[in-house]
Amino acid sequence: MDWSSFIQDLFTVVLIPLLGIAVKYFVSYIDAKMKALAANQENEKYAKYIDMLNETIQNAVITTNQTYVDALKAAGKFDAEAQKEAFHKTYNAVMSVLSTEAMNYFNELYGDATLYITNMIEAQVNTKKLESNNG
Repeated sequence: MDWSSFIQDLFTVVLIPLLGIAVKYFVSYIDAKMKALAANQENEKYAKYIDMLNETIQNAVITTNQTYVDALKAAGKFDAEAQKEAFHKTYNAVMSVLSTEAMNYFNELYGDATLYITNMIEAQVNTKKLESNNG
């Protein structure tokens, strides 16, 4: 029996195909890990921008209330026109803080960032109204 020939045949018939299968699974494993890492980074980016937007909107609503709305309410002059002006002040404050990158991200995520931000401002204003009525 020729051991050299036997080992060569064994290597050709068994080990090379096994090596190919192992490489295929290793590449699939690495691909899955890279996709999971990318998804995790995307989730972190989403959380970062949403937290930033929520905080910005909350601060803008509070500021508008303190610098504009409260005085008009005290004077009994907070009418529909003043409400529109309060909204525009808040909206402009939010938009001045958000970066272009954040706006692009929200446009990509929601389709229309300005509509999303408008709805978030209205929701925050409503939350503040309910808090002040209950507190």
